[in-house]
Amino acid sequence: MTAALLMASIALLLVAGALHLWWGVAARHQQRSAAQHAETRLPPASAGPAGRAAAGPAPRRQRWAELLRRAGLDDRVHTLVLLLLPGLVLGVGAGMRLGSAWFGLLTLLLYLLGMGLWLQRRIEKVRQRLVAQMPDFLENMVRMTGIGNSLSMAFQGAVQNVTPPLRPILDSTLSYTRAGMDLDRALLQAAQAYRLQPLEMLSVILGTSIRIGGRSDQILQRMSDFMRDMEEVQRELQATTSETRMSAWVLGLLPVLSALFMSLLNPEFFQPMFQAALGKKILLVALLLEAIGAFTLYRLAKSL
Repeated sequence: MTAALLMASIALLLVAGALHLWWGVAARHQQRSAAQHAETRLPPASAGPAGRAAAGPAPRRQRWAELLRRAGLDDRVHTLVLLLLPGLVLGVGAGMRLGSAWFGLLTLLLYLLGMGLWLQRRIEKVRQRLVAQMPDFLENMVRMTGIGNSLSMAFQGAVQNVTPPLRPILDSTLSYTRAGMDLDRALLQAAQAYRLQPLEMLSVILGTSIRIGGRSDQILQRMSDFMRDMEEVQRELQATTSETRMSAWVLGLLPVLSALFMSLLNPEFFQPMFQAALGKKILLVALLLEAIGAFTLYRLAKSL
C-alpha cells in the first residue's frame, strides 16, 4: 500500500506538470506561427556562396542548452550538472533517511518541479528585461536613420549603446551578417532560442524595408511607443495582482514542503501514516485535496 501511495503521489506530480505544459501550448504555437509567417513573408536570401553558407542549416542546439540560454545561464554541460546534482543528493539522502527508494524518487521529482518553476521564473525575467530594452534600441535606430544613415548602419550604430541581455543577441546578429547573411534573417536566427515576438516583428520590418523600401523610421517609432505602453500596462497589472499570486504560491507549496521537512526531520512521526489503514486513507485524501487546491489556485491566479 505504501508503494501504491507513493506511486499515486508521483502520478499527481506528473499530471500537474502535464497540465502546466498543456496550458502553455497555445502561447508556444502562436510564437511558432509568427516565426513561420515571418519566414514565408521574406524573400529568399542572396544566392552567392557566402549567402548559401550562412543561410545553410546550422547545427541544431540541444533543447537544454537553449533553455539555459533563455534563462540567462551558461549553456554548457557543467551548468546542467550543477543544477541537477543537489536534486540527486537530496533524493538519495531522503531515501536513505526514510529507508524507501520511492520516497527518494518523490523527493527528486519535487526538486525537479521546483527547479523547473525557478527556470521558468528566470526565463520570464529575462524576457521582461529584453522587452524593456527594445524601445530604447528602436529609438536609437530611428534617430540614426533620421540623420541619413541606412537601416543596416543604424542597426550597427544602435547596438553600441545596448547592454545585456539584449546585447549578446544583437552581437550574434552582426556576426551572422559579417558571414554574408541578410540582416533580417541574421536577427531571426540569433533570436530563435529566445522566442521573443518583438524581435521577430523587427526582423520582418527590417526585411521589408531593406528589400522594398518605405518609411521604416515611422514604423520603428510606432513600434517603440506601443511597446512602452504595453510595458506600463503589464507593470500595473503585476502590481495589482502580485498579492493574489504570491498567496497562491504560498498556499499551494506550504503543505507539501511542510510534510517533506517534517518527514525528513522526524521519520518516526510519519510511520503510522504509512502503516495504519486510516493513515493511508488520510494521505490519499490529503493528496487529492492538495491537487484540487493547487489547480484551483493556479486557475485563479491565471485569470487575473
